Amino acid sequence: MKNLITISTLVFAQFTFAQNDEFMPTYKYDIKKVTIFDDIEIAYLDEGAKDAPVIVMVHGLGGYIKNWYPTIEGLSDEYRCIALDLPGYGQSTLRPFDEEDYMDFFARSLDAFVKSLELDNVILMGHSMGGQVSIVTALENPQWLGRLILAAPAGFETFTEEEAATLAQFSSAAVLMSHTEDQIRAAYKINFVNMPPLAEEMIQDRIKAKEAPWFKDYAKVREMGVKGMLSHPVFVELDQIKVPTYVLFGEKDFLIPNRYLHAGMATQQVAEVGNKIPNVKIKMIEAAGHMLQMDNPAGFNRAVKQMLTN
Repeated sequence: MKNLITISTLVFAQFTFAQNDEFMPTYKYDIKKVTIFDDIEIAYLDEGAKDAPVIVMVHGLGGYIKNWYPTIEGLSDEYRCIALDLPGYGQSTLRPFDEEDYMDFFARSLDAFVKSLELDNVILMGHSMGGQVSIVTALENPQWLGRLILAAPAGFETFTEEEAATLAQFSSAAVLMSHTEDQIRAAYKINFVNMPPLAEEMIQDRIKAKEAPWFKDYAKVREMGVKGMLSHPVFVELDQIKVPTYVLFGEKDFLIPNRYLHAGMATQQVAEVGNKIPNVKIKMIEAAGHMLQMDNPAGFNRAVKQMLTN
């Protein structure tokens, strides 16, 4: 059980920060903001040629805009790259949102964000939890959606009620708030085959965030994100996705599948669940873990360009 507790907290323990104060992360790109639902500010960056095909990038649980730095650097020569901080993350508005289903809430937020920027024929790219959010969004069939890219998406792997309860228990706000620096570092390390220098910058952001007065609110947002992933199954609806879809997983993803609950399952098996999608291409990225877009950015960016070109 000790190992299960450790791995379950690590699975959902990537991190984020918010609010305009000394604890907020800084970005190397110019950040813009737009207001949705009257009172939620969404932070985003917009890089690349404005007349190029648009890719909107959605980070995973505990992620933020920095997760997409290597992707933006590799794709902005051919694409307009827009990466956002979901509500409760990065520099976007943070508070415990009064929503029962955070996957639906994030999907509605994403839809409102895209419409506010008046984007069309969008290539929607989601990582991990952001992949599940992107699936929920795609199932609503918004007119602006052109193609879907799912990077190590949550929602393909399924859990029994007992397994889900166990994961939720050990992914609570209280558990997140109790993490030591060693646990924070371990949680990052488990995402990579080879940790890039950017990971240390993200670790320092996370350590700093632990001291922020708003960290308790963030921890609650993260807890609700976990519950949302577990309680909003998309597995049975994959055959209803109507746009061309590309699924990418790192060959050495240690988080999907869960190595303690589903020890006999391989990442390739989870990836092949994507075959339920009518128009899909699946690719495994070598020398990459769960954070495949950061772990092997050259391989990830090359695969994305090939998929979109073909």
